[in-house]
Amino acid sequence: MLPCVLLACAIGVASATSVLLNSYLQPNDDIDRNTYLLNAKSNNCARICNGTEAPKICYYQWTIENYVTLSEACDNCPLNVTACYNAQCITADGYERSILSVNRKLPGPSIEVCLRDRVIVDITNNMAGRTTSIHWHGVFQKGSQYMDGVPMVTQCTIHEGDTFRYDFIANNEGTHFWHSHDGLQKLDGVTGNLVVRVPKNFDPNGQLYDFDLPEHKIFISDWLHLSADDHFPGLRATNPGQDANSFLINGRGRTLIGTQSTNTPYAQINVQWGRRYRLRIVGSLCTVCPTQLTIDGHKITVIATDGNSVAPARVDSLIIYSGERYDVVLEATNTEGSYWIHLKGLVTCVGSRVYQLGVLQYENTTTNKLHALTPDPGYDGFPQPASYRVLNPENASCSIGSTGLCVTQLANSDPVPRDILTQLPDINYLLQFGFKIFDSRSFFKAYDRYFVSPFLDLVSSTVNNISSVSPPSPLLSQRGDVPDDILCPTGADGLPQCPGGNSYCTCVHVIKIKLGALVQIILSDQTPKSGLNHPFHLHGHAFYVLGMGQYAAGQTAQDLLNSLKSNVSSVSPAPVLKDTIAVPSGGYAIIKFRPKNPGYWLLHCHFLYHVATGMSVVL
Repeated sequence: MLPCVLLACAIGVASATSVLLNSYLQPNDDIDRNTYLLNAKSNNCARICNGTEAPKICYYQWTIENYVTLSEACDNCPLNVTACYNAQCITADGYERSILSVNRKLPGPSIEVCLRDRVIVDITNNMAGRTTSIHWHGVFQKGSQYMDGVPMVTQCTIHEGDTFRYDFIANNEGTHFWHSHDGLQKLDGVTGNLVVRVPKNFDPNGQLYDFDLPEHKIFISDWLHLSADDHFPGLRATNPGQDANSFLINGRGRTLIGTQSTNTPYAQINVQWGRRYRLRIVGSLCTVCPTQLTIDGHKITVIATDGNSVAPARVDSLIIYSGERYDVVLEATNTEGSYWIHLKGLVTCVGSRVYQLGVLQYENTTTNKLHALTPDPGYDGFPQPASYRVLNPENASCSIGSTGLCVTQLANSDPVPRDILTQLPDINYLLQFGFKIFDSRSFFKAYDRYFVSPFLDLVSSTVNNISSVSPPSPLLSQRGDVPDDILCPTGADGLPQCPGGNSYCTCVHVIKIKLGALVQIILSDQTPKSGLNHPFHLHGHAFYVLGMGQYAAGQTAQDLLNSLKSNVSSVSPAPVLKDTIAVPSGGYAIIKFRPKNPGYWLLHCHFLYHVATGMSVVL
């Protein structure tokens, strides 16, 4: 067997020399100081996209390393708040801990480009004893499949001391993000923004906003006070489970629960009265708690999800799951002042009442006076009238009489292909995900990957009873070096299965799909008692969301599959396109797409500890 071969591709133009690329080097963004478009150089890729200029080459140099919050760079922060904004100072929620950082920023450097720009990122791994890779979440990588960043699927990992070049064309617009896809590094800080813009007149909702500024991003991440590795497989006596200790907005916040409150600065979004702003919201979450985002005194209008435009929908609040993105319009027409941006954790974070705050600041253009904030609203936030409308409620609870607005009730802004709505699929697959709970007798007989649940169970994650493992070489570049006997055997229904009808197994879970076939997949939760809404993310493609909900009494996943074999089902005449969908607890989501991007593409739960223990398949 050949060793893993690390490939770097050049696309669009010939491989560029370092000297040439330095002329295209992009500056590190500074989201706190709104410096993106000030004194911009002619090669700056964070720009207004006009549709007439030639695509740019956008070159980035990143170093991933072990780092720490409140380092020497922070000087006497938070006693001196100004010092909290020093270069290379990472405050997070004010709790000192070791982290992993990219260019000593949290989140890491943003990529801000226009459609069809060429993105080149040289990544040097300076982490001690760790490999890494970067996935460009939401970027389809059509024509650049080797750049998708999944270890042992599309590439070998980047070893300590090595530099790897990612090189791709930004061919699909929208609010995306990037993150490590190696181990648990994303939860320790290896993540950041990626936005691909189009000219405003190309956006079907472009008339709804005045500004789409690079500094108007709300990047949501969950945060632990121990490293992610310290929770894997997990502690039993102290701090069990993997729930977030805190949340961060644009890498900032405070510890707001318990006795260890801190006084580090909140993230701040600046607006001017009378203007309409596009806000790009990213759910860079890793643990099982979704978050609910509300801006005090302001409604928001949803105009896109996962990079795809939707018909405008006005809501008071939205719930965002790991891997999801939403673009909203905020109209700055309230009384000039300062307003809380309120973020609270749901599901298992309700008990611990974990929340975070940011600040929406109206700038007074004549006096530049800052306004006083109202008292901290606490975990519960603001009063909610009976008409309060929440986008993306838990368990897709949008029945008649409910004020919830589900993803399936959003309408696509673009025409939906007729075959999606009217044609029976060529392929119908049922993917049932869940957990294998080990008993002490069987657990110590093998070395299965597992994590310790909050209930102290020893758990491995599965899809169709298979806990997927990585092959020894990348499937895309070195399929011939992957022994067939470590791949899951295929059953009569065309899906991989456990050998001998076993109820649990580990193998490389690969599902073969014909290019161009019309594919329909039911994602079905086998663990209704968990209360979790698992977010599933598909690499390389987007899919139409035809339906989602919880099973009716007595209904099974097989019943649903049988009905879909003879009926075309869509709850909407204009279903939205997404690449990440949260499946209701004990329920299902029906997705449909026609794959036109050849390659090996991961479909997986975006809860980090679940994918780390096998809740994934390769299509």
